[in-house]
Amino acid sequence: MSKIYVQPLYHLAAPEYVAFAKEQGYNLEVATFGYTNVYDMDWQEALQEHQRQLLGFKGKVSFHGVFQDVTIHSSDKKIAQTSKERIFGSLQVADALNARQVVFHGNINPLVLNEYYQKNWLDRNITFWQQALDKYEGTILLENVWEPNPEVFRMLLDQVDSPRLKICLDVGHANVYSKVPFEDWIATLDSDISYMHLSDNTGEKDAHMEIGAGKIDWQKLTQTLKRHNLKPEVVLETCMLEKTKNSLAYMQQYGIYPFSET
Repeated sequence: MSKIYVQPLYHLAAPEYVAFAKEQGYNLEVATFGYTNVYDMDWQEALQEHQRQLLGFKGKVSFHGVFQDVTIHSSDKKIAQTSKERIFGSLQVADALNARQVVFHGNINPLVLNEYYQKNWLDRNITFWQQALDKYEGTILLENVWEPNPEVFRMLLDQVDSPRLKICLDVGHANVYSKVPFEDWIATLDSDISYMHLSDNTGEKDAHMEIGAGKIDWQKLTQTLKRHNLKPEVVLETCMLEKTKNSLAYMQQYGIYPFSET
């Protein structure tokens, strides 16, 4: 089974992505329901449309859960409760689509440097993700966005201690928001990295460029994964199908993981 997933940004683009994934034997990450305002609309209709589009699809389906304004560690009880409800809603939709992996963001604010904030984030995330794992039988993947380093995820994983809580390493995010090189992210999180989001950028903003168009050293990423004997699944998160196809061609031409395995 392929380690490669393609990701349509909106449900209107899903049919061409599904057709491409079927043709190439790839998998699909559904991202439509990552936007919190979807749940204020007729999301059931969107779910049914996705179910129709996925009829006969033989690849694996993963799911990007809500990420906008989601703050389960908020000291405001209403904000925290709404965030939790949105996440549980995502898990229900993922179940309905037979998605066995769901991605959520850590959403830590790196500008708040006091120890209480860090401890509060960790304590509330430990409690919450333990509860979420009880409600969902698949794997929950926590994705780095603004986190300046991997240590906070390392502490969280060690405390929850579940084989179904893993990391989605977003290489583009690490290149923009973290001063720690991705080699250190990989060394710290190691085998808990079971999934990766791939897109390129120049280090200035999260531009979702096609692979090879920015400044990320993809050969070094490939070598680092090989050195740690890691074989995560990867998602091309480039927003447009043409950019996804160009990225895959570039990766294949230059032997970038996972094409380095063939």
